Amino acid sequence: MSLDIIIVGALGRMGIEIANVVLSDETVKLKACVEYPGHPRIGIDYGLSTGKGTMGVPVVDSIDSLDFTNTVLIDFSSPQSTRSLLEKAPQKKIPMVIGTTGLSEADIESAKETAKEVPIIISPNMSLGVNLLFSLTRLVASRLKNEFDIEIIEAHHRFKKDAPSGTARKIGEIVAEAMGRSYDEAVVNGRSGITDKTRSSDEIGMHAVRGGDIVGDHTVLFAGIGERIELRHIAHSRSTFAKGAVAVAKWLSGQNAGFYTMNDVLGF
Repeated sequence: MSLDIIIVGALGRMGIEIANVVLSDETVKLKACVEYPGHPRIGIDYGLSTGKGTMGVPVVDSIDSLDFTNTVLIDFSSPQSTRSLLEKAPQKKIPMVIGTTGLSEADIESAKETAKEVPIIISPNMSLGVNLLFSLTRLVASRLKNEFDIEIIEAHHRFKKDAPSGTARKIGEIVAEAMGRSYDEAVVNGRSGITDKTRSSDEIGMHAVRGGDIVGDHTVLFAGIGERIELRHIAHSRSTFAKGAVAVAKWLSGQNAGFYTMNDVLGF
């Protein structure tokens, strides 16, 4: 029996990429596509909405009437939508793969509470390469935190609404933890003007670039006196993240209730 997939945020850039992966994979089936209430495509067949022809999968604005047997929900929507899904997940008993960015610490705590009832994984980026970047950043930051200045530079397409990106924020959290500080204490978002103060050794620079159709570019710069180290990941296609999200959904379908990370999936 194939695994059924429900995509929330199905007509967004990532949602469409995920649907393409699902439709090309014989081991999974696209069960339902969800968009926000009031979306102009609500009630229209998903295939017709994306130029693929009739599929018999309408775009709906709620998960309330859906059957969740042998199903995993993949959510790349908005923080508001994700919060609503987390409230409904225990009753629906549906595993959730959450890639929504812009979630607050309170949202993460809410997800951990929900994960007592259903399996959940939240990751701002589901590519193998980026998660290796997370691990490498943790390793290098723990060694060089007192000797090198650490800056994070991320670049994305002109339509991206949040800054810094969820991936960049995760990197910032990793570095801040290595420094023994919180993200909010350590991160300085951009710089401008003239100041009498020099850069402090315990701050993390965060810089966001927006332009064109850049899929995703993240650099962690460790700058010392006389040398520097750069860790960089460049995404060439959103399909990298979409394939990762579907792979995570397959993995999560066999798990008990719990709050999981990409390290669990990848065996790091």
